[in-house]
Amino acid sequence: MKKSLVVTFLLVLLVLVATTLAYAAVPVDLYINGKEINTDVPPQLVNDRIMVPVRTVAETLGVNVRWDKAANAVRIDSHTQSISKDEIIALIKAQGKRDSYYLEELTYELVDLDGDNQMEIIAGSIGGVHLGSFFVFAEDANGAYQLVTEQDWKVEEWGFAEILAPEEDIKLFKLVTRTGGTGVSVHSVRLCYLNQGKFIEAWQGTMLLHSQFQDSYTKKVGGYQLDTRDENKRIYAWETTQHYQVEYEPYKLTPKGEMQTNTTVYLFDGERFVHSER
Repeated sequence: MKKSLVVTFLLVLLVLVATTLAYAAVPVDLYINGKEINTDVPPQLVNDRIMVPVRTVAETLGVNVRWDKAANAVRIDSHTQSISKDEIIALIKAQGKRDSYYLEELTYELVDLDGDNQMEIIAGSIGGVHLGSFFVFAEDANGAYQLVTEQDWKVEEWGFAEILAPEEDIKLFKLVTRTGGTGVSVHSVRLCYLNQGKFIEAWQGTMLLHSQFQDSYTKKVGGYQLDTRDENKRIYAWETTQHYQVEYEPYKLTPKGEMQTNTTVYLFDGERFVHSER
């Protein structure tokens, strides 16, 4: 069912429900295509209008509803396309660059990453504390999914709230990744987007770093703010670093020197955010 038809059908259904039940007494029963639907929040008659839960109605009609916490928004997508975990595993094994993967904890989502009304697959697997893989698949002209990118990232979180330039169809999505090794653990944020089928990592910054070597310990905490209010799109990023002396009996961390905070400005050059003196 095409998006316009689904949205039209949804609106017509709500109008019919409101018209039919405008003067009904509470409680209000909800029927979709002749089937009674039970909802967590019951339909209500408020000021001569019938109020029904949009998620229940939309999902019953095969429309995807997602709460976007970062943007504080409800996102409704009329795409009814679906894919199974087994199908994604088959895609990874057929097109991935490795001979084998650990895919028991594979997570995935169908989402329109680039605003072209075609759904991409994003998928992530976890192989250890700092090990994992990240994949993006996009549909080709024949409707088959093709691998766009594969990264050796353990992705612990992804989100789709950032819009860099609507007029240029650049929609940033956020990945929080974890890397490290012996004595080192780093959580980073990566802002990425798709452009004409190409995966681009526009910026990467440190969110949290723990590092210990013998009796020296370092902790770094970072953050960023994306500013898109004018054509000179920037990221303001900051990192605060504190060094410690490690004592083992009993275990204790003693600060060494003053806490230091550095701020860096990155300017969007049309493809990526690069260091700027301005």
